[in-house]
Amino acid sequence: MALKLHFASLSLGAAVDQQTGNLSVFELIEEVRTPTVPIQLQSLVISLALQNIDAQEFKGKIFIHILTPDKKQAMVGNGEIGCPKGQKRMRAVFRFGGFPVSQFGDHRFVVSWMDQSNTKIGEAILDFDVVQVQQVAQGATTNDNPKLAH
Repeated sequence: MALKLHFASLSLGAAVDQQTGNLSVFELIEEVRTPTVPIQLQSLVISLALQNIDAQEFKGKIFIHILTPDKKQAMVGNGEIGCPKGQKRMRAVFRFGGFPVSQFGDHRFVVSWMDQSNTKIGEAILDFDVVQVQQVAQGATTNDNPKLAH
């Protein structure tokens, strides 16, 4: 019994069509640009498309961890995962509302799944960077785009 990863994404939105089973992902997150931290991402979505290799029933657990730039790790989600016998494909969407980001730098989500005997079956690694950008006041000018004086 094994679930093989076909696709994983980190985004601001996702949906699975109930009739077709198609997974749609909206606004991928690779980089978050902000003048200051801490911030809260209003919506953060992890999407997975998995294949049930042998089409046998699968029951197990899933864990979601985040690794932050200061090398700390925290579990941000866990739960049961299952795929019925005969079903070859499965989509999973995990939604976080108001997700806190407190540091600039490289961040990594690790999503791992285990079978009932707690043997790790697979994992998805999703990286994103939080980059500091200079905040420009509204109506202010910069040397790159000077306002013309009349």
